[in-house]
Amino acid sequence: MNNGDIIARLEQECFSDCWSESSVKGTLERGDAIYGIEYEESVPVGYFIGAENLGEAELYRIAVIPEKRGKGFGKRLMERFFESCPKDTKRFFLEVRAGNTAALGLYERFGFKRIYVRKGYYGDEDGVVMERGSSLN
Repeated sequence: MNNGDIIARLEQECFSDCWSESSVKGTLERGDAIYGIEYEESVPVGYFIGAENLGEAELYRIAVIPEKRGKGFGKRLMERFFESCPKDTKRFFLEVRAGNTAALGLYERFGFKRIYVRKGYYGDEDGVVMERGSSLN
């Protein structure tokens, strides 16, 4: 099983509004893509997908399978996301559902600040755009 297959499978386990397998693989094939998979005893339990270009990085997706949440895997994936970005990356962005308090807490612990709310972006839920500068990198 290749990385695209692993991430696509994890995506389906983690999200009700999951990306299709072709979307996952297409994103990973882009020249600016960065990604990582977290394992526990050789079993994949989480991943991140993002991109970096011209000194800015965006975290598109980060997820840990439900039975492994709250055990530090998300923190390790965030650390790996930053480590995967070029050292001269100046700004980091992401978007999260307003009701995802666990994710919001994780991002805020990593220095992200809320900069914009997209009203109704997810239908009945707002999207929160967050940014972090490189000073914490």
